[in-house]
Formats: sequence, structure tokens, C-alpha cells
Amino acid sequence: MNQHAARLGRRLAYTLVAHRGGGLFDPARLAAIDTLPWRRYAKFGLGGMLLAVGALTGYQQLVVRVSREAVINARVATIRAPMDGIITTDSATPGRPVQAGVPVAAIEDPVADDARVFQLQQDMHATERERDGLSRRLVDLRQARADADSQAEAYRVGRVRQDELRVEEGRAMFAAAHAREQDAVAAERRGAALQSHGYMANAAYERTLHAREVARQDTLAANKRLDAFLVELAAARKGTYLGDNYNDVPSSFQRSRELTVRIEEIEAALNQLERKQETLTAELAAEQKRLAARSSTRLAAPIDGNLWTVQAASGEYVRKGQELFTVLDCSTVAVTASVSERDYNELRLGDPVRFRVSGSNREYSGTISKLGLTSTGRSFAIAPEERRHQVAVQLTDLKDDDSDRCAVGRTGEVVFDSHGHGVARFVERLRHLLGLA
Repeated sequence: MNQHAARLGRRLAYTLVAHRGGGLFDPARLAAIDTLPWRRYAKFGLGGMLLAVGALTGYQQLVVRVSREAVINARVATIRAPMDGIITTDSATPGRPVQAGVPVAAIEDPVADDARVFQLQQDMHATERERDGLSRRLVDLRQARADADSQAEAYRVGRVRQDELRVEEGRAMFAAAHAREQDAVAAERRGAALQSHGYMANAAYERTLHAREVARQDTLAANKRLDAFLVELAAARKGTYLGDNYNDVPSSFQRSRELTVRIEEIEAALNQLERKQETLTAELAAEQKRLAARSSTRLAAPIDGNLWTVQAASGEYVRKGQELFTVLDCSTVAVTASVSERDYNELRLGDPVRFRVSGSNREYSGTISKLGLTSTGRSFAIAPEERRHQVAVQLTDLKDDDSDRCAVGRTGEVVFDSHGHGVARFVERLRHLLGLA
């Protein structure tokens, strides 16, 4: 009360000084005024007014709950560096409006770890070289097999033709042996007739018998030799060759078979290399994508709002997890206020309040939305003091007002209307009229 009385006295003194030039301090007039009987009544009236103002002010301070340490506040979203690198930003001026998803800066790491990408590239090159080598070798083996197959086919054709000629030879030999046998049989018959009449000696007749037997055996041998030639011919036509000085197949056929086995092995190795190359290609693409994400990234605003703080300049080297920007979320505008311990213990969530902006007649109504902001203070643009009792107030009309909708930092006072609503309004208006608010 003494403070308000002093303020009123100073106002009256300034007024008197301001009117000094108009003759208000003329000694003659002052002497006349001192003789007036109503001067004493004026002093009593002025004192009573001061006492009334002091009483009303004390009532408001002791009975009506008011917080003059209130400020318009809002929540902020922090943009942190996802990686180490050099930050680049075109325009990062605090207060600049930003949109959700629109980049506000970029980070590039000039020394990103690309060892894994390099190793995968080396493996890819080694696989390609091995695959090219096997492909060329496969071409050579196929050409060698084609040559061996041609040689084997030529041998087969020649062998079959040879066996056919030998069969014809065997048939001719069989025909000759059969003819000699017929001659020997005829000679034996004539010898028998002569020997029966005594015109041929027994020894000569025995020689005819022996000649007939030899001719018969020659015919039998020629027949068997012909059968053997037929068997060889049939086997040669089926790809099997019979003889005493070689295997069942010639070396060209064996070479062709060996080349076929080697070709199948190389084809299997090529298929395996192709699958390995596909796997390496997929891994390399994924690793290059991860390297690109680790090498450079763009920082986008998470919400619509205004830049509140810029903690890194363009060209600065930042570390992973470092706070770079904070974006003010104007959709969460509220009022935070400090109250005394006595008022804090008597307040409840949902109590009605009024917030009046300092230096203006703008006033908004709302309710208490949170008691105690120590644990969540970091989410606000203006962090409340940890050692003070803090409350948060939601004002519906404030979000729709263009003057104070996002005026974070603007101060004012909060009046808690749970008690003394009418008297508190009267005292506020009176103090405002007197210039004491």
C-alpha cells in the first residue's frame, strides 16, 4: 500500500510542477489558499483516497489470486543432427515460417565410411573376372568337344564302312571255301568209284578224303569269320567297336565324354557365380543407399510453424544428436505463469482464469490445463523456472486472435476467478483507471 501511495504522490507532484508556469505557485495565491477552510478537507479526502486504493490493492494481493509473471508460450519441436557432417542452410533466420516436410537445411559428411561399399565393389569385380574367365574357358571346351565329336563321327563312319567291306570279304571267302568244298566232295566221289573198281590206290583215295575234310573245315571257318564280321559291323553301327588292340570306344569318343563332364562342371560354376553376382549386386545397392544416407541428408521441419532458435550456422561441423533448430508450434499456444505456493496449493485443473496482455486492454478467458511444468518445461519455447510453482493455461480465444495468436514471449497477468470474481474485476478496473495496473 505504501508503494501505491508513493506512486500517487509522485503523480500529483508532477502535475503541480507541470502547472508551475501558469501561476499556480504565486505566493499571494498560495497564502490565500492556505487561509481557505476547505484545504483541510481536501487533505482528508486525498488521504482517504490513498487509504482506499491501498486497501483495495491489499485485498487483491491477499484475497484475489493473481499472477503477474505470465507469458504467452507454445511448445517447440527440436530438429537434431542425424549424423556427423557439415551443415548447409540457405536461410535459417529465427521467426521464419516453415512447413512440415519442407527441408530447412542439409548435412553432408565428407569422410563417410565407405569401406563396406569398396569391399563389395572389389568382390563384384573379382566375380566378374572369374565369370569372364570361365565363360571363355567354356567356349574353348565346347569347341574342343565339337572337334572331338567330329573326329569320333568320322572314325565311326570309317569303321562302319571298313566292317561292311570286311563282311563282303568274308562272304567272298565263304563262297570260295564252299566252292572248294564242292570240288573236294566231287573228287572224293570219283575216287570212291575208281577205288571200288581197283583203278585207284588206297593212298590216293585217302588223300581225296582228307582234301574233302579240309575243304569242309575251310568252309566252316569262312562262315564263322563272316559271322564275326557281321557282329563287328552291328556293334560299330551302335557305337561300340570290337577289336584286340583298342578299347570299346576310340580315344576321340573318350575325349568328347571328358570334355562334356568338364563343360557341365563349368556351367554349374557359372550358375553359382551368377547367383553370387546377383546377391552382391543387391548388397551393393543396399549399402550404397545406406552410404548415401550416411553421407548426406536433408533436415525437414516436422511441423508447421516458425523457426524459434537456430543453434548452428551454415558451414559448421555438427555432431550426431546435436540440437540444430527448434520449430515453434503455434497450434499449441498457451500461457504459463508463476504463482505463489499458497495459490498453487489451492488451484485445481479446470479452474477458470483470465489473461490480460500487458499494456493493452486485450483479455482472454480460459482454464487451467496443467499444474507443475518442471518435467515438461523443455518442450516449451520459454522454459519455466524449476524452483517456481508453474501452471499452464489454455485460452481458446487466444488461438483465434491475430494479434496474440503466436506472440510467444509477450507478458501479461493471469487472474484466477475461482474466488472474488466481481470484486477482483472492480479492483482491476479501478487500478487501471488510476494507472496503477
